[in-house]
Amino acid sequence: MNNEIITDLFFDLDHTLWDFEKNSALTFEKIFNELKIEIPLSVFLEKYNPINQAYWKLYREDKITQIELRFKRLEKTFEAIEYEIAGGSINQISDKYIEYLPTFPHLFPETIIVLNGLQKKYNMHIITNGFEEVQHPKIERSG
Repeated sequence: MNNEIITDLFFDLDHTLWDFEKNSALTFEKIFNELKIEIPLSVFLEKYNPINQAYWKLYREDKITQIELRFKRLEKTFEAIEYEIAGGSINQISDKYIEYLPTFPHLFPETIIVLNGLQKKYNMHIITNGFEEVQHPKIERSG
């Protein structure tokens, strides 16, 4: 029997504490409204989400750069939904996405309550493989 005492808990930020899908959808909704891109959000997200996950996998495996990830996931999504868009517009969407994403503060339900309860007994840590310029504002704005 293992008698080690657990003193520290580690949480991934995105998809564990911070509701990535909800905040991402709100971000794209804001960008599409701002840039007058007339695509049903559900159609875009249906293709974007798996494409984004595939490109994040490539990024984690050091097969693509951050810049390639940010551009290609959008380029491939627009191709998949057969929506013609210029490369410059993709770069603009990508930049706005990084800027706007951390402004949405939605956590999963009861996250703060659970963390506050656990904090009484454990040292708490957040780990993430997300981009630093996005992750710190997410934490600050979500409380």
